[in-house]
Amino acid sequence: MSVRPPQILHKPKNDEDPLSQALQNEILNEKAATLFRLQKRLETALRKLDAARADAESTEETISPHLAEACEALWYVSIQREMCGLRNSRAYYDELCVPPDVRLHMGPNIRKGS
Repeated sequence: MSVRPPQILHKPKNDEDPLSQALQNEILNEKAATLFRLQKRLETALRKLDAARADAESTEETISPHLAEACEALWYVSIQREMCGLRNSRAYYDELCVPPDVRLHMGPNIRKGS
């Protein structure tokens, strides 16, 4: 004997009401716009980090804030990419030339207040 799940769980997408479709479209647009803004922030942070590392007078103390900013920006982009359903991040990181240490230390910047 087979058990069939309720039909309401398998409702075709084209049967959704127009308000639900409009809401889903708005949510998708907002996710994409947020991902775009976060990616621009990541690109800026990576440029600042590269500039700090290229400076001959830079020390670990001057590079550290830029590294933390890039790590945090990468963290936010990774979360937003997953929310958009984009799971393969390695190729994306390679495309943006994200340094290995930024990938390794990716996460929120806990030293912001100090």
